[in-house]
Amino acid sequence: MNNNLDHLYKLTPDDIKKASEVYARAYSKITLYEKALEGIEDKSLVLKTFFEIAIRYGLKYGFAYAPSEQLEGISIWIPYEKADMTTWRLIRSGGFKNSLKLVKIGRDFLTSVKGLSQLDKDRAKNMVGKRYLDLMSLAVDPEYQRKGIASQLLNAMFERTDSCGYYTYVSADIDNVDFYKKLGFKVIKEITIKINDYDLLNYEMVRNPNNTSSYS
Repeated sequence: MNNNLDHLYKLTPDDIKKASEVYARAYSKITLYEKALEGIEDKSLVLKTFFEIAIRYGLKYGFAYAPSEQLEGISIWIPYEKADMTTWRLIRSGGFKNSLKLVKIGRDFLTSVKGLSQLDKDRAKNMVGKRYLDLMSLAVDPEYQRKGIASQLLNAMFERTDSCGYYTYVSADIDNVDFYKKLGFKVIKEITIKINDYDLLNYEMVRNPNNTSSYS
């Protein structure tokens, strides 16, 4: 059976550098990261190093897709069995060196975003007993935003998750929660994360298989 995923480009290790640059450009405009990067000199380098960890993890334990080799946008999906980023998995994915580098160049950034760890704990609790894909991260290069790329990447995966009976989980900040609602995600929990001196709302969201309305 054909699936729109088959028409997307699946990232390879050769794409890591370019993909990290896409993430740095995209996330520098998101409120949570803008606040976390306050006072940091080389914001782009910190973001590229930070997101390279996720990219490497996705390539090792999940799936990373883009519309084409141009990497106009990128979605990284992790199956529920590998959703917890343990130290051993981090090492095996090649992201441990990035973690050490991030400690050196972005210690203040790491301190600022440490509250995000609560999302991982909540995901494990809220999704226990369910088969799901974790939308680990989604980025669209600013040059290509508002052209339907994010929806294209998600809807292609939904065809697969619906056919397999999988839920889809994502944590969204205030900038993106309405976008995910339009695609069928429901808020299952709101959590306030402190980033430096700011209290920012984050939303834990789930899309049911076949976009059914109930969640249990």
